[in-house]
Amino acid sequence: MNEPIEARLQMAGHWLRIGHPERTLDELQGLWGDAAVDYRAYLFRGAALHALDRNAEAVDVLKDGLAQHGPFLPMLHVLGSSLRAEGCLPEAEAAFLQGLSLDPNDPDLLIGYAHVCLAAGQAGKASALVERAASHAPESAVVSAARAQVAFALGKDRDMHRHSTEALAYDPEDPGTRALHGTSSMLTGDSRSGYASFASAAAAHPGDPDLRAAAREAKLMNHPLMRPLRPFQRFNPLVVWVAAVAVIYGLRLAGLAPLAVVVAIGWFGFCIYSWVAPPLVRRWISRKWGA
Repeated sequence: MNEPIEARLQMAGHWLRIGHPERTLDELQGLWGDAAVDYRAYLFRGAALHALDRNAEAVDVLKDGLAQHGPFLPMLHVLGSSLRAEGCLPEAEAAFLQGLSLDPNDPDLLIGYAHVCLAAGQAGKASALVERAASHAPESAVVSAARAQVAFALGKDRDMHRHSTEALAYDPEDPGTRALHGTSSMLTGDSRSGYASFASAAAAHPGDPDLRAAAREAKLMNHPLMRPLRPFQRFNPLVVWVAAVAVIYGLRLAGLAPLAVVVAIGWFGFCIYSWVAPPLVRRWISRKWGA
């Protein structure tokens, strides 16, 4: 392989590593002959297509690459991830298991398989796989992020926030980690940190409507007019309702009927405020964001 072709392949990998998959595809378009069927060409093209959410195309490319070159762990990893994104969970599981049969302790394959298990609703199995990966890569942003995702699936918001904070410390520039930290911050009542993380992730992916919507919602919760409604964010709204009713009836049973009436009126006013304030603030923020 001559030097210009080798340089093109290396540049394709470089663009992929720094988060420009479209430039990777541009570089690979100029390959011909043996270079076009080099294992790196298949891997880089498949990974770039996966990064661009063109997963069906990625699956076809990677299957061709594996047929041409035989089992190759990075290709199997991207193939499994692409199949999972397409909703083909049994096929994704088969790809990861094939890779793990070659290297049972590969952290990336273990985490990839854990994501398949999470998609299938098998949080316990996913947790075991993530911990197995952690034993081989204890200081990994990917492992910490996977632990946060498992905690979310198990309804453990505090654990999710702790693990997402760890992942952010390892890789503070990763938009996916930022989004994960934003979610955990909102779930634990820290809307300020949640907004900062979501805004950063949305800025890195300006074309992602979900990240933009999440950042806008976090901005809503940080508005001064929303501060009285923080209990609904920090606690289950049903719990807040039950507690309020319990306080009102408790005061009546204690012979403090006038005070119970005052509390009931206050609670009624609070309820009206909770119905009126969010739509008004949301409309104002949406107008400001141009949505």
